[in-house]
Amino acid sequence: MPHTTDIGFQLHSLSNLMKRRMEHSDAFSHMDDNVTRNNGWILNYLAYHSDRDIYQKDIENDFCIRRSTVSKVIRLMETKGLIRRETVPNDARLKKLVLTPNGKKLQAAIERDQQETERLLRQGVTEEELQMFFQVMEKFKKNIQ
Repeated sequence: MPHTTDIGFQLHSLSNLMKRRMEHSDAFSHMDDNVTRNNGWILNYLAYHSDRDIYQKDIENDFCIRRSTVSKVIRLMETKGLIRRETVPNDARLKKLVLTPNGKKLQAAIERDQQETERLLRQGVTEEELQMFFQVMEKFKKNIQ
């Protein structure tokens, strides 16, 4: 199958371009090497959903990541001082994820870079094309799960 019509190849290429852009962005160029792009996505996710409690399970589901991977990432982000786990009043077994002041500061810089990347991605793309893209992406995810 030619690369131009291979879905996996196209997604991989776009992912690489986005990674490269983020690695050279203002937020990531001034960060400690221990902070990853995935950390940035999770920080933005927590900030975006700050109106409700977010748990590890939410990240597993929304990012399509295995529990063991998320546990490791969360633990490392705690060690880096980006997030903390807080006990929920009605269930001591549950721990919600909360941004620390350092996490909030870093998230603000990352969000600016991610918004610029999003703006660039959407250039010249109609609302109808975007809706179709999102529908197709959901089908891809459903097909591969």
